[in-house]
Amino acid sequence: MKFAIIAAGDGSRLAQEGITDPKPLVRVGEERLIDRLVRIFMANGAAEIVVVCNGHLPAVARHLSAIQREGLYGQPVPLRYVMRSTSSSMHSFYALRTFLQGEPFILTTVDTVFDEREFHDYVSSFQDRTARGADALMGVTDYIDDEKPLYVDVDGDMRVRGYYDTARPGLRFVSAGIYGLTPGTLSVLERCVERGDSRMRSFQRALVADGLRIEAYPLTQVFDIDHAEDIRKAVLRSPSLQKEKGGIAAGSVPGDREGILLVQRAERFSPNSVGKDLAILQEVGRILGNVSIVREEELAAFGGHGGQPVPWSRPVSSAAGGRIFSMARSPEALDRLEQLEKEGMQVLNPTAGVRACSRSNIEKVMRENHLPLPPDEGTDGYWVKRGDAAAQCREDVCFCRDEHELLRAKDRFVQRGVREVVVQAHVRGDLVKFYGVEGTGFFRCCYPGDGDETKFGDERLNGRPHHYPFSSRSLQADAERLSRLLHTAVYGGDAIVTRSGDYVIVDFNDWPSFSRCREEAARAIVRLSENARP
Repeated sequence: MKFAIIAAGDGSRLAQEGITDPKPLVRVGEERLIDRLVRIFMANGAAEIVVVCNGHLPAVARHLSAIQREGLYGQPVPLRYVMRSTSSSMHSFYALRTFLQGEPFILTTVDTVFDEREFHDYVSSFQDRTARGADALMGVTDYIDDEKPLYVDVDGDMRVRGYYDTARPGLRFVSAGIYGLTPGTLSVLERCVERGDSRMRSFQRALVADGLRIEAYPLTQVFDIDHAEDIRKAVLRSPSLQKEKGGIAAGSVPGDREGILLVQRAERFSPNSVGKDLAILQEVGRILGNVSIVREEELAAFGGHGGQPVPWSRPVSSAAGGRIFSMARSPEALDRLEQLEKEGMQVLNPTAGVRACSRSNIEKVMRENHLPLPPDEGTDGYWVKRGDAAAQCREDVCFCRDEHELLRAKDRFVQRGVREVVVQAHVRGDLVKFYGVEGTGFFRCCYPGDGDETKFGDERLNGRPHHYPFSSRSLQADAERLSRLLHTAVYGGDAIVTRSGDYVIVDFNDWPSFSRCREEAARAIVRLSENARP
């Protein structure tokens, strides 16, 4: 995949404040801005990096030429650059368009500083979203510290509906200066330039106006380096700029009194939902304030017994008020969380609950407690599902039209090394997704068939919902009972409502993305945590 960098600015505001290097060569932490981006792009599989730099700043061109000849940090770099004196960032982008034909690419401005670990997930999500038909995946953030932010209106599925120069009620995100684009968007860029537009925000608005499928990906703190103070803030607050190795350094969250950690689910446990899962964590963090977010892969490096310093400013102990809000599912992360639980930390969801949420165990618990399950046999086909864990890929959930297909599907699971499966007869009716936070009164239902929300496309088998009447209170009571039995207070799942108004619960999960009700859910999750504190 190609990456592109707009580096044609002259850094005049920085120069007025005593920083005389051209902006691409300004150091943030121990690295020049341009070098940092090149390194990060190479770490994310860049086949080519193209840069536009200012024709009046030969020092930048010399630096880029040196990278072409010598590489960066001992690694060859497939770099090409053009020198242009352009009137705007959109015209700088226009100068690169001929190099960006034929395949999706990611574009950033040189002064954008972001968490490189989050960027890795963004790149993976961009590749997945464009493969499924998205025209663009725009980085957005709810950290607003720009002089002229561009506010982004998104729906519950993080699809962009509009861009605004001023804040409006309900708009949480602003553009982060990271653009994942497909070649088809370049024709929109050309039309914008032809009619005299000059700002990137005009291009983004034109993408929406043309009816393209523009999606948003939430990032945490993203910094634009326009002033000397921006450098200080980026170094102080950006985890990937800390000098310590192994993740977020101790004390890297100023003013953090309680030691609150948010653990993002690994991508393999978040198929087609990385951005949505991160968004609910960020909403919880926005309410709590002064939190750290790490991925579950990093969790094993933290905490006592020889690990790295914990990623907050106070020791890990219940006396310090430390809390962990975790979406983690891997055995390694759960082992570390269990250790922290034993040391007095509050972990939500508890590790015992997450371990209990394998499909086989959920079905066993439901059967033993007479909760409404699908029948084992039927005449409308069967579902065979991975039994040892939640679905991690499309192949983990399979619809079979008859018993012959069912046997073949079971064989495929065995060939993949999955020996524990759950079989349920297909039930005709409305597919209803439910979301809840036990003991808080929060419970919401929605019909994914009313829109285009889907993870693997299996929801379409039930067709458009008929909205058969049913008792949502009864479903809530059954779901809450199951959540208590599984020790999984933050939960979601799927039910099928039949024509008669009866229902069966066909799926149950620890901590879903809550994409249809994110803000309400986050408030309930924080309330649950506060109520559980000693």
